[in-house]
Amino acid sequence: MFRSLFGRRRGKRPAPSQNLSPNDSIKDAKVGDVISVQGLSLEYDDIYFFLERIDRYETPGGTWHELFGVDGDNRIWVEWSEGYELFVTASDTRHPVGLSSIGLNEEELLRLDEENSIDNYITVEGQQYSYRTSSEALYFKDNQGEGEGFYLWEFMSGDELRVLSVSKWEGMPFEAYFSEVISPDSVSLYKGDRSGLRS
Repeated sequence: MFRSLFGRRRGKRPAPSQNLSPNDSIKDAKVGDVISVQGLSLEYDDIYFFLERIDRYETPGGTWHELFGVDGDNRIWVEWSEGYELFVTASDTRHPVGLSSIGLNEEELLRLDEENSIDNYITVEGQQYSYRTSSEALYFKDNQGEGEGFYLWEFMSGDELRVLSVSKWEGMPFEAYFSEVISPDSVSLYKGDRSGLRS
């Protein structure tokens, strides 16, 4: 239903019809659903993303999920985790940058990991990012299987509006990604055709 309603063509999508009701929480998302996202620095208020994949990540500190949505040439990745409260980030790109682009090297990352102190920080393009955590993590594609291991460092900007994640997979170079912190209320979720689809 949603593939025909929102399609894969470029251009502005119609708003959901009145018989579509947003769910209460992004936590209810399933593959086949549709989301709209507000509050990003790039505006997607009138775009509805068809959820093609939902992955799960686990660390000793907790679990989070990543939703991948598509609308034509537009892509969005929305991550959510739940601790004291629901925490949501979003990004419209997954093109990584190298360590040199963020002023780090492997030795510095190892030091940050060993010290494990939230007093530590790095500066990227004049913006201070505080060290939050680093640990081994497991990636479960499509929320399935036994998981693939990698190492992860996470930093938060001083204004708490951006997250910087650095990952290291076996046999791969270090990769850094930026995402924006958004309010959980900025994500509207609409149930789609879930038959035969995995979450």
